[in-house]
Amino acid sequence: MIQRIQTLFLVIGAGLLIAMLCTPMATIAGVEGADGRIGYFTHTSIMSLIILSLILQVVTIFGYKHRVRQMRYCILNSLVLLGLQIYLVVRYFSPERDPSILFTITTVFPVCVIILDLIAARYIARDEAMVVASTRLRSRKRK
Repeated sequence: MIQRIQTLFLVIGAGLLIAMLCTPMATIAGVEGADGRIGYFTHTSIMSLIILSLILQVVTIFGYKHRVRQMRYCILNSLVLLGLQIYLVVRYFSPERDPSILFTITTVFPVCVIILDLIAARYIARDEAMVVASTRLRSRKRK
C-alpha cells in the first residue's frame, strides 16, 4: 500500500529522522568549521533512540499488510520519540549547558515525526474500519 496517504506521512517522518542523523545537533557560537558542530552521533543515548525510532519507522512502512500492528508501531514510535524529545529538552534547559552552544532546528524534528505518526495511525485506523465494515457486509450478503 505504498500509494496510501499514511505511507506518505511515514516516509516523510523517516526522512526527518535521517536528516537528524546527517546534520549537527548544535553549533558552538564563534567557532567555525567542523570543530564548532556537535552531532547527534557524539551522544550514544540520543543516537540509539534515533536509530531505534528509524527502525520502527521503516518496519511500520513495510508492515502495511497488518494494519493493527502498523498502528501499534506508530504509537510505539511516537512514545520513543517523545522520550527523545524530553531528553533533548532536558539537555537544552540544563544549568550546566554552555551558553555558547546553539541548538539547531533539527532538535524539534521528533515533534514533527510524532505528529506525522499519529496522523498516519489515524488514517490506518480509518482503513481498518473500512475493511472490517466491508467484510461484515460481504458476510451478510452470502447468508
